[in-house]
Amino acid sequence: MPIALALSWTSRAFFQALAPVWEFPGADAPAAASRGKLSLERRLSFLRQHGSFTLAYSAAVQRGLEYFGDENGFIAYRTVGGTAMVLADPVAAVADRAKLIREFLAVKSKVCFCQVSRPTAEILAAMGFLVNEMGTDIRIDLPGYKRKSLRHDFNRVTRAGTVIKEGSAAEIGIDAIREVSDRWRRMRTFKEREVTFLNRPIVLEDEPDVRKFFAFDRDGKLVGFAYYDPIYEDGQVVGYSTSFKRRLPEADVNICNALLHVAMEAFRAEGRKYLYLGLSPMADIEDKDFRHSRVLNKVFCASFTNPLFNRYVYPIKGHASHKGSYRGTAEQTYFAFRSGFSLPNVEKMVRACFRV
Repeated sequence: MPIALALSWTSRAFFQALAPVWEFPGADAPAAASRGKLSLERRLSFLRQHGSFTLAYSAAVQRGLEYFGDENGFIAYRTVGGTAMVLADPVAAVADRAKLIREFLAVKSKVCFCQVSRPTAEILAAMGFLVNEMGTDIRIDLPGYKRKSLRHDFNRVTRAGTVIKEGSAAEIGIDAIREVSDRWRRMRTFKEREVTFLNRPIVLEDEPDVRKFFAFDRDGKLVGFAYYDPIYEDGQVVGYSTSFKRRLPEADVNICNALLHVAMEAFRAEGRKYLYLGLSPMADIEDKDFRHSRVLNKVFCASFTNPLFNRYVYPIKGHASHKGSYRGTAEQTYFAFRSGFSLPNVEKMVRACFRV
């Protein structure tokens, strides 16, 4: 049984297991003060009750974040240029989010919310925020989901001798996982560092309730892996979100789909309900429902279709097409801010994603 399944959320051993991975020595003073008011244990308690969205796990545990909370939940954020850049929804019941946001706004005058869901966007719009669509998150409803292409890719790589299994980092070996991760990153646009904030930087060590699947070639060498963060409802894991998918440059490109197929079959057999594929930035933007920045709408839409942006900055159009090919349900996410000047807030979000 993987370590992630063996650890109990209610045991002291669970929180002791987190300490070497999730404590953040060297954080700045404001972050330390925020953590003093909201302990890791308390955040994880809220997470297990209300962590029903893609970035909830990341909001609770990502290194370098600051926290604001009350008796009902918490808000995770990173301060950039004097603005609190909030990561996703508050980890709280939907009914408690408005009160928590108002309390947060009482102490933070400059605030921007990144990748929030529709219910939170409605709360912010009612508070006078401009709300722009930011891109879609694809949700796969696992019961009854079938995709022949995934089975085909799985059969193809297994016929070539690839073996895929679930396991723990301790079993596989941190050095082997790091090699795959490092070589994968060399194929990316941003080769020197992990993207943070909207992406959770990879944690090589085992983490409670994070599921890990590994692919090995016929000689037993690790050639790819996929990690999935848990989605919670009322204290139970009801699904997962794709956290990391990485492979060696020379490995079969179909290995990622084969890993996804094995993970989905495992989750479905356990009765899990959802698998989220993560954000497709700037995809399917219409901006019909909320008062929004027209400038930001034009920038997002133009970036999505611009061939130079897609080639030299980030292939967002291809990214969205790939995720859309799984034919899940697209859920729009939102970017909200109070200032009429949208682009400085976007620039701060980008800085948050590349801040060490």
